[in-house]
Amino acid sequence: MISKQLAGICVSVLLATPQMFMQKAPALQCCAVAAISKAVEPAQATPDSPALHSASTQPETKPRCQVTGTREIAVACDFTALPADPAQVASEPLIALNHAELQFKTRDDNWMSLELRFTKLNSTPISEAHRVYIAIDDDSGHNFIRRPLPSVNLAGLIPGKAAEFKERLLFPALRPGHYQIKLWIPSVDPSLMFNATHNLLVSSFGVADEKSGLNTISGFSVTR
Repeated sequence: MISKQLAGICVSVLLATPQMFMQKAPALQCCAVAAISKAVEPAQATPDSPALHSASTQPETKPRCQVTGTREIAVACDFTALPADPAQVASEPLIALNHAELQFKTRDDNWMSLELRFTKLNSTPISEAHRVYIAIDDDSGHNFIRRPLPSVNLAGLIPGKAAEFKERLLFPALRPGHYQIKLWIPSVDPSLMFNATHNLLVSSFGVADEKSGLNTISGFSVTR
């Protein structure tokens, strides 16, 4: 309030005697600038302000991944399930990928450890033949590794209950470059197995790629 009153006094002096204000009162000029700046300074959000409270309560939807190493890779990602679309609830199974964790080396053939957590979002049955594969592609989409995950049983998922699956797979060495870790869940129909439009895409934010028909977990880099 005092800053606004001081700003008003300085402006009044400027309008009444502009020459004296500009030439003989530099201190008054500084005072006016400071007072006017203070008077028009926008209010900042406080911890209890509605704007800040609204932003802090917004759900996190982007994949949250931590990737470490370039020769010994460790990947840990958490994902948020998409809200169920009423139009899809009865027509196809909806499965969310909640968490993925991988550890492996890139220099020589080695055993990779993998953990995946899924939640079934609706009650639509899933064929027992729906096999899940782990795939490692480069950024251009060229496939380097593809392995089936026999322990992942999507048909056994219970709606609303998360289930965790673990695997150990033999991986070959990878040459330097940047790669993407993906899940491939092809159609149970052998004639449509390699048709991307018939692949099963998980219902998690930032994972499903409709163009390729693959589910992207995370990227990683290999150096020597």
